[in-house]
Amino acid sequence: MYHRLLELHSEESAVCDSYMRRLFEDDMLLRNKLVEEAQELVEVMDKKHVAEELAGVLYFAMVNAVKEGVSMDDAIAELDQRTKKVTRRPGDAKAERIAAGDIILGNLDAKKDAP
Repeated sequence: MYHRLLELHSEESAVCDSYMRRLFEDDMLLRNKLVEEAQELVEVMDKKHVAEELAGVLYFAMVNAVKEGVSMDDAIAELDQRTKKVTRRPGDAKAERIAAGDIILGNLDAKKDAP
């Protein structure tokens, strides 16, 4: 699939009305889909739904990577470098990201509860 994303991102691609093409061209759509899938991933509890939401996160993350010229090898090299670090930050979530997510999730909860 990664190669298909590369093809669609290339200028020679004949597939101009595809969903992937829209994702490459619309930064806000790609951002929103990645956020949506990540939120859904943390909310699901059973194996099947976790797999489905993980697939969504990976898909949109790969689109973003291809769009920015980052390969899977680049990501793997980064993970390898992280395992070699002697000192690390504590690994806590970034407070500003959590606060932003709480606002988004709060808005979604409010919409669910609306009549």
